[in-house]
Amino acid sequence: MPKKNILIYGATGSIGNSTLNLIRNNREKFNVVGITCNENIEKVTKIAIEFNCQNIGIGNKDLLTDNKETLSSYNVHAGIEEFSSMVNDYNPDIIIFAISGTKPLNLLMELAGSGKIIGLVNKECIICLGNIFLKKAALSFTKIIPLDSEHNAIYQLIRNKSLDSIKKYTITASGGNFYNYSNSELKKITPEQAIIHPKWIMGNKITVDSSTLMNKGLEIIEACILFNLDVNNVDALIHPESIVHGLIEFKDSSIHAFLSEPNMEISISSVLFENNDIDLDKFSLNLPRLKSLNFYEVNNEKFKAIDLAKFSLKVGGLAPAVLNYTNELMVTLFLKKKILFTDIVIKNEKLLNQFIDDGNNKLNPNIKDINNSFKIIDDYVYRDSVHN
Repeated sequence: MPKKNILIYGATGSIGNSTLNLIRNNREKFNVVGITCNENIEKVTKIAIEFNCQNIGIGNKDLLTDNKETLSSYNVHAGIEEFSSMVNDYNPDIIIFAISGTKPLNLLMELAGSGKIIGLVNKECIICLGNIFLKKAALSFTKIIPLDSEHNAIYQLIRNKSLDSIKKYTITASGGNFYNYSNSELKKITPEQAIIHPKWIMGNKITVDSSTLMNKGLEIIEACILFNLDVNNVDALIHPESIVHGLIEFKDSSIHAFLSEPNMEISISSVLFENNDIDLDKFSLNLPRLKSLNFYEVNNEKFKAIDLAKFSLKVGGLAPAVLNYTNELMVTLFLKKKILFTDIVIKNEKLLNQFIDDGNNKLNPNIKDINNSFKIIDDYVYRDSVHN
C-alpha cells in the first residue's frame, strides 16, 4: 500500500499533536507533506524536522522577517491567504483542518472544492458557512469527516445506516464547572473560575462556552448542518463521565451509543485509518472500573444557550453565524470583567434579536454577507458600550 500524504492546517495545536502522535506510531503508512501554524515557528520547525516536511505555512506574516534564517530551508507559505495553494502544490490525500475561529472562512471554502478528504475541527466556520460549504464540497466530491468527538460519534454511528429509520440524535455535555450552581451563584462566577474545566485543559474561550453550555448549542447547530438534520430531532444530555459521546435512537425506540475514552486520537484515527483498523489499546475502556454512567436533562431555564442556538437555526440565514460571533465578543467581554458570567447568553439573545428585528437577516447569504453581519454586530456592541 502506498503511503498517504497528509496536510495539517494547525499542526502546533492540540489536534495537530494528536494527529502527529498517530502518524508517529505508523510512519510506514503516512507522509506529512505540509504543516501550518499561526505564530509558533519554533514548534512548527521541530515538527518539520521530525517528519521530514519541507513545506510550512505561517499565518502571522509579521514574524517572517525575524525568523528568516530559521525558515530559509523551507518552502514557506506566508499568511493564511496562501494556505490553499498547499493543496495543489503538495497533493495531499487527507487534509486535517484544525485552525479555530472564523478567520479561515475563505480558506475552508476554497478547500471545499479540492476533492480531498478533510478531517474537520472547526465548528465556527461550519456554523457561519452552513450549506454553502457543504454544497460546494458535494459538487467537488470533497469528503468531510468531522473530528470533534460528538460529531465524529454521530458520523460513525450513522455510517451504513438508513437515516429514515432514525428518529432522534443526542450529543453529550460534561456540564462544565457550574452546572449545579444556583442563579445567584452563577452571577458571581469570575473569569479565573470559568477558565478551569473539571476534566480537561482547554483554551479560555471554549472552557467558558462549556460552562454556559453555549458550546453544546453551537455543536447542535453544527450537527444539523453537517448531517442535514431537523433541529427538532437533535438534543443534548449532561453526561459527567464523558464516555458516551453520541447516541442515535431508531423508530423502534432502540438506541445505539458511541462510547470511548475522551481522547481526540480516537476521533482522528477515523479519518486516517479505514474501518477503525488501528491498534489503540492505550485507550481501551474498562467498563467494570467505570461501574456506572450518569445522564441528566439539561436545565434549559437556567442554561438557555441551547434553546437560543436552536432558535437561531430555525430562523436560518445569517442568524447562526451572528450568534456564534456575538458569543465570541461576549466571552471576551466577560474575560475582561466587563460583563457578568450570566450576561453572556442574555446579551447574545439581545444582539441576535436586534439583528433580526432590524431586518438584517438574509436567508441565503454569501461570504460577503457573513462578514458584513459581523460589522453590524460590532456596531451594535460599540453603541451599547458608548451608551452604558
